[in-house]
Amino acid sequence: MKSVLRICMLLFGFIVVGCSDNDTITIENETTQEGAFTLVLKGYESASEGFSVCQPEGFTYPFYIQDKTFHGDVYWFSKSDAGRLDAMPEVPVQEAGWQQSVDIEEDAAYWAWCMGADRYRYLKFRVIDIEGNNVTIEYVEEDAPAGNWNANAGNDYVTEYEMPCLNDSNVYVAHDIEVNGNRVLNYALEWNAAKRHANWVAFSFDKTTSADEVSRTDAWAVDEELPEEMRTEEADHKSDGFDKGHLCASEDRVYTKEANEQTFYYSNMSPQLNDFNGGFWRGLEEQVQTWGRSTASGTYDKVYVAKGGTLNELLVNFNGTHVSGGTPTTDENGFTIHGLACPASYFMAVLSEKGNDFHAIAFLIPHQEGLIRNPKAEDLQKYVIPVDELERKTGIDFFCNLDDAVENQVEAEAVISDWSW
Repeated sequence: MKSVLRICMLLFGFIVVGCSDNDTITIENETTQEGAFTLVLKGYESASEGFSVCQPEGFTYPFYIQDKTFHGDVYWFSKSDAGRLDAMPEVPVQEAGWQQSVDIEEDAAYWAWCMGADRYRYLKFRVIDIEGNNVTIEYVEEDAPAGNWNANAGNDYVTEYEMPCLNDSNVYVAHDIEVNGNRVLNYALEWNAAKRHANWVAFSFDKTTSADEVSRTDAWAVDEELPEEMRTEEADHKSDGFDKGHLCASEDRVYTKEANEQTFYYSNMSPQLNDFNGGFWRGLEEQVQTWGRSTASGTYDKVYVAKGGTLNELLVNFNGTHVSGGTPTTDENGFTIHGLACPASYFMAVLSEKGNDFHAIAFLIPHQEGLIRNPKAEDLQKYVIPVDELERKTGIDFFCNLDDAVENQVEAEAVISDWSW
């Protein structure tokens, strides 16, 4: 059938230039489902030869071509075995190999979903043609499947509320302990082997895990739950000018000696500037610990936390202030002298639960020297963002195990007055 093709040109920085009637041309293309739209995406050979994005009506964010793949900062893709859109009746289940980029193949069909400002949105599309720098696609928006579609599936605590959506290219590790005859999740992490750094750590505070019973153990150890070839050790942090900065802080886990010891695994360490680790970041950790420990008094039933550094944006070509352990430096790719990724920013995503009432808030702090060392509430609040925004900046889907309706509501805004400062 004959279809109408809209070509929307963009400026770099993803500033959209609106399509006018003059941009609409009629071409001969066979679409494979009634009502399908066709679109030319530019950037297949090189973004410098022209660049455009696909952002269907009602979608808050676009996807685009990057290195001959379809890619989106808050999109997930799955290639279909079908060759036509009308042969793709249902959104595949979450376990079906979804990924944040997928190779572009002529005549191939794909599913896509993204985190919208109001709800999850779904798309199916097919590559009609690849010619030079242009990839022509047809697409149709699909209704959202019922239920909590983006939830993790499996065992080892992956369905707990604090867990982000798992990335199959990383290694998931859960560290638990026995408390009063029951196994309790201490914290979990997702290990990025290429960056030699945790993608995130996640844990929760409740009446058991919020207790403050033991002191810091300094029990430095290799994380033997990781494959041997992925493990980091003391030598990877030696004389590099950075602190061995806890992600799950020592003070986050002081309800038993074993719980605290597990926070000293090298897999839980990040190369942090001393001024940052012992200053502003520590102040934020103390604020979140205060919220977490209020579960003991019943202010909250549970407080869920996901923390980490921006592995998608590293601190490159850095030369910092000399400290007793050396001068902190990174190379042009953002790695330390021992090959550990050094994040450009650090984040926390926090969710509180009281009965059926949930609130969420997020922080994104630049990894730099010179921040206030003893931040007050108003200093911390300058770095508050909605969880949705943190997801866009990190590419991580936080609190995915919440019911979708609750997740979309609490992640869309960050209400400072919802929290006690």
